[in-house]
Amino acid sequence: MSARYERPLSGLERYSLVLHGAYRYHVDGIVEGDGTVDPVALQKAVDIAAAANTAIRVRLRGVLGWCKWVDSGVAPKVRPQPLSDWDGNSEAGAPFLDEPLNPRKAAADILLVPCRDGRTRLVFRTLHAAIDGRGCIHWMAEVCRVMRGEAPLGSDSRLTDYDVQQQYADKIPEEPERPPSQCIPVLAVAPEGERGPLRYVWRRVLIPRDVPQLLTKAAVFLAEWARQREAGEVGFTVPVDYRGFRIQEMGIGNLTGYLRLTVPEGATSRSLVVQLGQRLKAYADCRQFPGIRKLLWVPVWFMLRQLRPNIDKVLYTVTPALPTGGVVSMGSLKTETYSFPGFANGRCYGVPGAVGKLNLIFVNYPDHVTVSFAAPAAYNHQGQLDALVAAFQHHFSPPATPAGTSP
Repeated sequence: MSARYERPLSGLERYSLVLHGAYRYHVDGIVEGDGTVDPVALQKAVDIAAAANTAIRVRLRGVLGWCKWVDSGVAPKVRPQPLSDWDGNSEAGAPFLDEPLNPRKAAADILLVPCRDGRTRLVFRTLHAAIDGRGCIHWMAEVCRVMRGEAPLGSDSRLTDYDVQQQYADKIPEEPERPPSQCIPVLAVAPEGERGPLRYVWRRVLIPRDVPQLLTKAAVFLAEWARQREAGEVGFTVPVDYRGFRIQEMGIGNLTGYLRLTVPEGATSRSLVVQLGQRLKAYADCRQFPGIRKLLWVPVWFMLRQLRPNIDKVLYTVTPALPTGGVVSMGSLKTETYSFPGFANGRCYGVPGAVGKLNLIFVNYPDHVTVSFAAPAAYNHQGQLDALVAAFQHHFSPPATPAGTSP
């Protein structure tokens, strides 16, 4: 009999709990399709998939540096929702997404949402402090695999992001000290008296064609959009999945590193691809945030108390605390992976994490790309985010075919 799954909380995961306390910090993946899904059958599949991926059943145990994610033995719950007006393109009509997960009770659940547009949407909600984006995608595929009557692939890694970074610590070259970056935001923010309580909004659009190297092309587009409004430095956080790259283990916990992609004026997609390659070659994704281990010994409530009075300054002014935003590629998916008898998957997409000034997540398919954006509502008080999203979709979509001509 194998030992009960548990793994220590990493410093980055601990800070994710702080962000979760400030505002809901999830990884929410959505499987959208046609058909009716039986909640009882879905719960049975979840139970089987969870038994093979016990990290999805974890709950937070312990205090300070002794905190661990521990297998509770209880699979995530399927929560059927009433018929909804939600179209999956934003938070509008989806109040069920607002409830935050409790790390001491469950790190994941699944919302079964039948919608008036005829689609069924399965929302795989996971706590970012316990599960990362690639882990969520694996979990979604495992449940759909069991719904097809197939055996789950499973995952058993107990590594943390810190463990991986330690493995490569001696390969990281020393870098000369540089002045802190002062990155401008992409969007204009509402005046101080018009911001209201912190709230994130998100939008999703479809690009009806394949767009190679969209990560770097998106970074260039966003940088140019930002500099139309003001001059300044632009930089984006880019996550790097360690699985199959730095390690060969499969786990659904936080096995992700992060690096900074800087976008100087005049940058091209090709120049940014070269920069990314250079950063990866220098193991920049394995470089730990300064002082990250010390966070293990600072209570979450204390860090949250220090953060709350400074949230406006961090999110709405130019400081070294945050980059311009984040750009995330979730890779290429196939609809058949997320289909099962009675349910035909049309596409999967994600709700960007509620962190920072702007986040963009995209998923590639052979003939289209689905792109999601998220930002604090104060960056959309006059429709700034909506205008950006519309311009982004127009920029990357193929030209319209004139009437009366063949495509």
